[in-house]
Amino acid sequence: MRSKQSPSIASVVANLSLSRLPVQREKASKYFLTPFFLTFAAAASAQPAEKKPRVTQEITVLDPIIITARKVEEDLSKVPESVTRVSSDQISSNPLQAVQAVAAHSPNMNWANWAAAGSYLSIRGVSSLGGPSNNADGTVSFSIDDVPGSMLSLTNNLLDAQRVEVMRGPQGTLWGANSLGGAVNVITNQPDGVRDIHVTTEVGSYGYRMGEAVVGGNIVPDTLDGRMAIRFSNFDGDIGSLHTDDLGERKIGAFRGGLRFTDQDGTTVTLSGNYSRDQGNSPFFLLKDTPGFPISGSLTEPHQDVRQSGLTLNVQHEFDSFRLTSITGYQRNTVDGYVDSADSLVYGRLGIPPAFQLSQPGITNDAERIYSQESRLNSVDDAPFRWVVGATVAYSDAERAFNLAAVPGVDETTHLRTLNSGIFGDVSMPLTDRLSLSLGGRYSYDDIRIRNSNSADISSLSGRNSVTDSYFTGRAALSYQWTDNALVYASIARGHSTRIFPLYSTPVLGVVADAYPAATGWTYEVGAKVKMLDDRLELDGSVFYNDIQNGVLTYLDASSARFFTTYQDYDTAGFELQARAQITDELKLIGGVGYTHSELGSGSAGALFKGRQVPNVPSWSANAAIQYETPLDALGLSGDFSAAAELQYVSSRVADVQQSFDLRSYGVVNLRSGWKNEQGDSEVYGFARNIFDKRYEVYGASLSGAPVVMTATGRILGMGITKRF
Repeated sequence: MRSKQSPSIASVVANLSLSRLPVQREKASKYFLTPFFLTFAAAASAQPAEKKPRVTQEITVLDPIIITARKVEEDLSKVPESVTRVSSDQISSNPLQAVQAVAAHSPNMNWANWAAAGSYLSIRGVSSLGGPSNNADGTVSFSIDDVPGSMLSLTNNLLDAQRVEVMRGPQGTLWGANSLGGAVNVITNQPDGVRDIHVTTEVGSYGYRMGEAVVGGNIVPDTLDGRMAIRFSNFDGDIGSLHTDDLGERKIGAFRGGLRFTDQDGTTVTLSGNYSRDQGNSPFFLLKDTPGFPISGSLTEPHQDVRQSGLTLNVQHEFDSFRLTSITGYQRNTVDGYVDSADSLVYGRLGIPPAFQLSQPGITNDAERIYSQESRLNSVDDAPFRWVVGATVAYSDAERAFNLAAVPGVDETTHLRTLNSGIFGDVSMPLTDRLSLSLGGRYSYDDIRIRNSNSADISSLSGRNSVTDSYFTGRAALSYQWTDNALVYASIARGHSTRIFPLYSTPVLGVVADAYPAATGWTYEVGAKVKMLDDRLELDGSVFYNDIQNGVLTYLDASSARFFTTYQDYDTAGFELQARAQITDELKLIGGVGYTHSELGSGSAGALFKGRQVPNVPSWSANAAIQYETPLDALGLSGDFSAAAELQYVSSRVADVQQSFDLRSYGVVNLRSGWKNEQGDSEVYGFARNIFDKRYEVYGASLSGAPVVMTATGRILGMGITKRF
């Protein structure tokens, strides 16, 4: 067993590497089976004693949810795994942090953010323990239109997204590297030839402004379609500052567009591109519980500049009995950050006199290029059984340059080259009329190379290392179609992450430390999906257990006041329960609740943290929404009135493995109401996002005994107008 020593606190903070995170611990056993038994009981009650003809009358039912989590279009109610589909309307509930909005609508999914290049996700408690060590140190893969990204992609504004699919449990078979806890795939609106021309503008408090325009339709009949979206956003910031202007400012510009060529022989070629720039001045941390919170004591103004761009070429050809798909992707991500790790409020808490409160600027520049290729064959939609086989390769060329605190005036650069390749297959076949078996597997090969250099050519601070790894991941599931409207299933899955070289590592006497072992795990899941009340009610419940080995963990050792990185076993268990209900033709309810119990085991540091919770993993998460829409004819008015309210809840969780303090629980309430004209081409609406102004914490750490946190955006009140042409 081993434990690696990292730079001192001052060095780590100056270099933007704070990263320890939270969880709330509770007894779980009495809760685990609740959602499964509820949905299973509903499944049993849904089975008719004898088949009766259905009454033919005009009623409003829930629309089926179609997903492509298994690389083919399927009804979510027939897929034997836990998946959440997040709609474009749900994403728009937090346009300044779109990925956070996805997490808020997905039970047992959590989003943490501590810097422009420090966002990460956890699903069911499977997490980057304490924070990511590099751009590939994630447990939840993130893709846009099937093109894999990195952790730098988590700041994407998701412009013109149609939906997001959140898949729980190991997804390495179909979604590749670092899907140990799950996978997220963003599906954007495609140039499908459907006419869609509209503009939307919003204005709100704290200088919030947003303008968006979309143009889509057919260009050449039966041959060429196009679509383009553009958005500009501004937010003046809502974090007070003792020494600078207000912080938390955002200026965002984004573009997405594409062309689709369709041939008469069944071939479609789609070329799409995107670009975005997000500039802001969020502080690196805030002292928790300061009077007037949130308020910053940063001695100088921070700055972040995030740029993302990409190209995707998607080629599909329909054969009589199968479909050929080729997806080629290129991405370019850069993050330039300047922060001052000197904060007068933190200094004051630590008892440092004002005369010794000196500015400690830190500059970090991240840049990466990602090239990817996926080629696959899969069954057509009406095939007697579903299957897919394929191969993938992804190459990441990344580097991080930062101030070397140990040697003033010297910049350190870490070059990280990662090649992930694999072959995969997945099939679902009926064993009887109601019993089906799903089997999938992937063989992967990784080649990872790291090189450290510095601006002064100091040989003892330069070096290189490399590692290769090959491994197998897979999933097996049995599902039983209890009735036409009720499915039960059980599954087992094997997950595997890539090995990790920390981007902030500094060679010792010219030697770069070996990579940490790959995190691996087994996941066991039982679930049920039910439709009831003439398709007006849907329930989706699952129970899970994750057994993870060698999760990379960064922690602060109180005795030496230094950060250390080690690897740690841990396990998580819990459940999800999701529901949709069409109460009346005008009224709809949706919601979900998740529970996760997490516990650290032994690791390379021995049993030092055994029995403690996984940082930044809440025990409870929930979301609920009510949507109402009705014509105004009864009032003698034209058009339709709509109103919606939603609640997003996250329980408290510990901030680090030392359990220094808890990040508070919070509940965010969003409201929206609007009027749409009779033709449906104009809408005026008002909104209140985070109406109770909850300044909830999304990250926390203990800095020499001072609790520091990052906070989310507060209340934004405003109105918007959409016009369609």
